[in-house]
Amino acid sequence: MKKEIKVIAIPDDTRIIINYGYEDDVDRDDLPFGSEPKYAKVGQQIVVESKGMELTDPDTNEPLGSYNPPIDYLEITDVRDKYSIARKKVSKSLNSSSVPPLIKEASSPKFKNLNVNNSDVKNIKPDPVISVGDIVEFVD
Repeated sequence: MKKEIKVIAIPDDTRIIINYGYEDDVDRDDLPFGSEPKYAKVGQQIVVESKGMELTDPDTNEPLGSYNPPIDYLEITDVRDKYSIARKKVSKSLNSSSVPPLIKEASSPKFKNLNVNNSDVKNIKPDPVISVGDIVEFVD
């Protein structure tokens, strides 16, 4: 069974600790020749998610997994045997007044409302803050 990765500690407001380290990585003996482990590496991207809702196929009732809305995207900065530390990487942005309006508009996507059956809308929204116990997924 796949280990559920979670936030296990928040030492300060710039980093979180997750329960995934070198020892949790794939068995290096099982890797194809010449390939490297995929996770638990400095620079690996993760997403912290709120607990959302379980999904099932409406025709077969087969469980399909869960939808967990993202809270934030972070980067692994330090990997230990049993845990890793992640932080939010910030790129230095250009002076806002020097960025042309079309570039600003392109960098912040907007989504149009869909014509959906309102009784089917669940209104699942993420908790805006990261908390101990939040779910962590690696971004491929």
